[in-house]
Amino acid sequence: MLALVFATARECSAALPQLHPVPEQGGWLRSAVCGRDAFVLVTGLSPINAGLHLGRLVASQSGIDGVLNLGVAGTLDDAALPLGAVCAANAELWPEYGLNGPNGTDPQGIGFALHDGPAGRVFDRIDLDPAHAARAMGLTLPAHWARAGMLTVSGVTGTPQRLSILRERYPDARTEGMEGFALALACAQLGLPFLEIRTVSNRVGSRAAEDWNLPQALERLAEVATTLLGGASPAGTDEPIP
Repeated sequence: MLALVFATARECSAALPQLHPVPEQGGWLRSAVCGRDAFVLVTGLSPINAGLHLGRLVASQSGIDGVLNLGVAGTLDDAALPLGAVCAANAELWPEYGLNGPNGTDPQGIGFALHDGPAGRVFDRIDLDPAHAARAMGLTLPAHWARAGMLTVSGVTGTPQRLSILRERYPDARTEGMEGFALALACAQLGLPFLEIRTVSNRVGSRAAEDWNLPQALERLAEVATTLLGGASPAGTDEPIP
């Protein structure tokens, strides 16, 4: 059974417009989504909430065999990923983990990996194969959607200076969100396929109104969900769980 994960109720409502009720933060429900039985989870913002509430869901509900994360994100490269674009994560990047020093953050500076699995030790990077994950979960992933690295942060980038630092450290990063790395790490530890798809809502490093189009990004989420799940709009729900 698929776990369909959102950071916010607003993203969930946009992606699944016929879903009622929408879970509150930290809650989930079981629903028929585009004809598929799924758990729909709203974690709340941040990697802490994401990892915590996905863990609660998997620990309490049997039969989950894959995780799909949908939401909006900022773009680090407006030429490659303009506002409204759709992107699948091919790497999850966490720039805040490690030892902070005069030259920035060294992810291996404290010597402790976050995970040691078949693909090696995980510090600040988890490489993903979105096409493989989509096939494993029976999802339709269009070839024309972009693939790129996605940064996960606890504090969003609000200045051009910080944006420049992140671009230099992670040249393959194209988007910034707040949950992906934590969800991918949980799935790596649990042996579950994981796919993250984001629509671009803003230009990273700017808080100016002209650099944002959240309504457009939210509107595209319904199209993204329907394309991935290969069906019509989602139908009714049952079993709300706080």
